[in-house]
Amino acid sequence: MATMTYRDILAHVRPYGSLEPVEVALRLGGRFDARVTGLYALEDVARFRRILAENSDPLRELIERDRESAAEAEQRVRALAEREGVDFDWLACEGDAADLIAIVGRLRDLVVVGKTEPGESFGVIERMVTVPTGRPALVVPSTGPFLDTGQCVLIAWNGSAQAADAVMRGMPFIAGAKRVVVLEGSEDRERLPVTTPSRPLDVVAYLKRHGIEAETARTDAKGTAVGMAILDAARDAGADLIVMGAFGRSRLREWILGGATRAVLDHMHVPVLMAH
Repeated sequence: MATMTYRDILAHVRPYGSLEPVEVALRLGGRFDARVTGLYALEDVARFRRILAENSDPLRELIERDRESAAEAEQRVRALAEREGVDFDWLACEGDAADLIAIVGRLRDLVVVGKTEPGESFGVIERMVTVPTGRPALVVPSTGPFLDTGQCVLIAWNGSAQAADAVMRGMPFIAGAKRVVVLEGSEDRERLPVTTPSRPLDVVAYLKRHGIEAETARTDAKGTAVGMAILDAARDAGADLIVMGAFGRSRLREWILGGATRAVLDHMHVPVLMAH
């Protein structure tokens, strides 16, 4: 049965850039009465421990600097959590951020991460595709504010396992939305046998059985154009959240992610909930 709430939320806290993703996580913590854990990755310390002597001055200085940065970040985020009245915890760990999210996220209902910043060719969300958490990821743009995410939800639907998983894991948002729009595509990820009855995967009917009335829209876009079609449909609907499956590939030109997913992540203007 699809879950209708989130009780544990993990928010990745970047050492630089916008705090909007963290603020979104804290607002969701207040909405769902969830515990929010801020995760700060000491990536430089973990990286340089491999190449510097354990007691060397450069390593000690690096550890001291990064621990101070983590403490400053914790102070800022705890102040935000207190403002929102949210149950909050903090973890500062040495290691790659995506690896840490994959581990810490095992017993979390939702992972909130920031969109890859301009000039950052390979961000946390791209690395998460190679080390999946098994949890839905809410990717949040740096510019906001996104005060009440999920009032109008656009579901990008193509019948795939990833899209279905995104719907299941996004049900707390979908069930609480004032408007839900299902965007159906002309490309199916999986070809069904010719003997299969028509429309065996009717997501609108599924949502209706859960008491959710959804509108439908359609796109004939194919290939990499699907990503932009999703974003255009979200604008047309006035959606403040996109729910979709994420597709990974190994081609470097698509930076690990599939073309449609890459386009959405590059040009997203509202938060995107993805399952992979």
